[in-house]
Amino acid sequence: NPPAKSQPMMLLARATQCAETASIRLRLTARSATRAFCTVRCPSASSLVVLGLEPGASRQQIKNRFYELARMTHPDVVDSVKQPEGQPTFIEVLAAFEWLMADMPPQTDATAPSTAARGNSRGASPRAATASRFSSALRQKTLGEVLCERLEDEPAAAAEVWADIQQRQLPVVAATLDLLFKACARSGSGLYGAIDIMREAARTGVLTPEVRAAALVSLIKWCKEDRQSFELIVNEIDETERTPEVMETMSYANFLYSGVDGYSK
Repeated sequence: NPPAKSQPMMLLARATQCAETASIRLRLTARSATRAFCTVRCPSASSLVVLGLEPGASRQQIKNRFYELARMTHPDVVDSVKQPEGQPTFIEVLAAFEWLMADMPPQTDATAPSTAARGNSRGASPRAATASRFSSALRQKTLGEVLCERLEDEPAAAAEVWADIQQRQLPVVAATLDLLFKACARSGSGLYGAIDIMREAARTGVLTPEVRAAALVSLIKWCKEDRQSFELIVNEIDETERTPEVMETMSYANFLYSGVDGYSK
């Protein structure tokens, strides 16, 4: 009979097996487990290595590098089975990014981007509250959504981000357009800039009927200013789309995102 394993060896084997099992589970849990995965596998030093950054990297350098690596590692653009040797996975990149951002000193009121909808100094309006519903879905964000997160700090880059999404032929979901339209409203390109994006998306055939319907609501939510702008949005609806359900949704959205006069905020 083979000699019995000593108790320390048995404990070590069990600990190793548990660690391997935990690591696999963390990798498979994607977005919901990223914070836990980060705590175990991505302290600050190794997070810098994952992102290829030097100690002392600024907040903006970390963000720029994250967006660069996201374009290379996100499942929308790379097959996990054919992941290049030595290249971190998107989960590892995201975990490292979130660890480093959490480790950064908090931004002051003077430098932090406003979270109020369209500059409302009284706090988040129904627009901002509703916007969070798109991103809170229990799924991994598309690469388009990840790239659009840059717009929170750089709303004027909406056209650039949209061009990148088009060039890479990325899937376009409702949350992607919602973030783009919000940036248009904040940057000054406004309704016309947002309509240009939606028309281009429709022309290239990347919008499903459901996404297009959600996009119309987002146009109202972020870009409607008065009766004239609401009518411009309604004019974007084709005759074939003007079902009672769609028009009722538009009417309700106009009511939901309106001020005391029924149109302005």
